[in-house]
Amino acid sequence: MILPKGKGMYENLRTSFVDLNNMLLALKEEDFTGYIHLSFWDYEGVLFLESGEVVNAIEESKEGRRGGEEAVGNILHQAKMNKDGKIDVYVLPSEMITLFASTITQEALYKDLSSDFTSLDKLIEKLRKEGHTGYVEISFFNGKGGGIIFFQDGDVIEAMVGMEGEEIISGQENLDKIVEKAQNAGAYFNVYRSSFEEPRPPLTETVQERDMETAIALVEEIMKDAERMLDSMAKGKGAFVESFRRAQLDISEKYPFLDPFVGEFEYKDGKLRFLGDVPVREFIKGVGECLDLALEKMPIRASKGDIYNKIRPVLESTVEKYEEVRDRWDLKALLPNLFP
Repeated sequence: MILPKGKGMYENLRTSFVDLNNMLLALKEEDFTGYIHLSFWDYEGVLFLESGEVVNAIEESKEGRRGGEEAVGNILHQAKMNKDGKIDVYVLPSEMITLFASTITQEALYKDLSSDFTSLDKLIEKLRKEGHTGYVEISFFNGKGGGIIFFQDGDVIEAMVGMEGEEIISGQENLDKIVEKAQNAGAYFNVYRSSFEEPRPPLTETVQERDMETAIALVEEIMKDAERMLDSMAKGKGAFVESFRRAQLDISEKYPFLDPFVGEFEYKDGKLRFLGDVPVREFIKGVGECLDLALEKMPIRASKGDIYNKIRPVLESTVEKYEEVRDRWDLKALLPNLFP
């Protein structure tokens, strides 16, 4: 995948030392505009950010190419699970990110045009006359390189081409050299058009909303199983809910969203309602600590360790059901007594 490098912000960072989720939070605070490139030997993923928000993503592997929300989730998962990858972060102008975000997952307007039958310079002239906004993707016949030419309202705003083992040629001023290189080496051209008809919310928000829905469902199942088990041990319905509410009061200064008087978090009749706005990991960690405190308040003649030993087998199906997020969210660290 050939992309314009722009100004390097971070280069050659290792996934074994960098938490991509934390990096995204830091870039959001900085209103970063550009892209994050994640690469392994058989995988590439790119997150495009504008003003700190993920606006689109693309991933390429032996299975093919995917974009959008699914790609965002997969890229974050790859960064978490694979420790031998590389992360590069490059600053790009907003208009170029907008072009990527609106074209990267679009179907090609023209596909697999061969340089044997198509003149790249004439194709560029045609797109100029049409006022084209989008880009031309160049793929060499030998599969060892390629390039990209960006258009905005018919004007070429960036161009680059590179072949394996050779220096990349880039810049509008080198457009003639880029065209000559592509024609002489032999290449296929794919033309993509930007589509701005349906503005989408930042994918950062979409993924966070989806993750929070999953986290709420996970916590609801844990609390429902714990309630059934603990009420049985206490020989009284409602004992768990009462103990949990008392724990909420004690822990609300550390986790304000758990304050029962605020009303953001409410568990009742086996259903959890959450209206707060906190990161997923903080939500799970806070509920876990509250549950731990609630066990101390239960009217049960058993140690907390003994209680956890009885709860864990009950949660086995829940643990299995949420296996994918278990690793991505590191539930073992957030809920060590429940996810050993």
